[in-house]
Amino acid sequence: MGAARSMIADLHGAWLVLIGVMIISPDALLVRMIKTDDITTAFWRLFLLGATLMLIALWRGMQRRQSIRDALMPTRDEMLAGLFYGGTSACFILSIRNTDAANTLVIIAATPLLAALIAVFVFKRVLPARTWLASVVVFVALATIVGAGFGGANMLGDLLALATAICMACYFNVVGARNHIDAVRAMMIGAFLSTLVMVPGASPMMLEPLDPIWLILLGCVVLPGAFLFITAGAKKIPAAEAGLIMLNEAIFGSFLVWLIIDEVPGKTTLICGTIVIATLVAHSYLGMREARRKRVKVAA
Repeated sequence: MGAARSMIADLHGAWLVLIGVMIISPDALLVRMIKTDDITTAFWRLFLLGATLMLIALWRGMQRRQSIRDALMPTRDEMLAGLFYGGTSACFILSIRNTDAANTLVIIAATPLLAALIAVFVFKRVLPARTWLASVVVFVALATIVGAGFGGANMLGDLLALATAICMACYFNVVGARNHIDAVRAMMIGAFLSTLVMVPGASPMMLEPLDPIWLILLGCVVLPGAFLFITAGAKKIPAAEAGLIMLNEAIFGSFLVWLIIDEVPGKTTLICGTIVIATLVAHSYLGMREARRKRVKVAA
């Protein structure tokens, strides 16, 4: 009976994460469809995301009978996590605008391995041999992608994608090490801080006719909706399984960009991206199998 309940919970969690991934997959496409300049795009996307998260935080505060201050005021740890999340959001937008969407999504797919390596050097955690091996393979593939664009039009975007992955990995480590962190408040403060950084270079009123539609979809629907589903699902399944499902964003997101705006990934990105995805799938599968073996032993 316990095994059946565990299986149902895993299935439920997996579906929640997958729904979240499907919601966030158009993110890169919507960013590319916005016609205004990069900084203004980043300003509005971050501001709308921060405002939506603030409303969610206020609503939860009302449910818990908290004051407005208690509902919104971040702790010191949430500020730190927010800085990394803000860096993630800002670098992602600027990366998508300065390189092929597939390059950005493939590089970001390596975030779980980057998070694991940061945990080794910062939190002194021990990694299994499969993670070290996967890290070497993935980093060689990513270096090839970035190196292929070195000196070209994609170089800045590829480097920003790498910065996105590093900031995201740091965010996951801070949140993972501080269980008391409220992710909604952390993301909210990160979005607002990044918005302030964009203010000097932004032209908020200089939008094309359809830009507000794409921006509202991004900041008020896609990002917060995906966050709610992925967070709910990730609590029910092992991290390795959630990471495996999250890889679908690189595939679905690149496919949507190719389908809608006919942006075909380069040959190097296709080859190296396949290597990255295959390596991460194998790594996640082995992690899932080991986790299930341990659960069976505990149950026995």
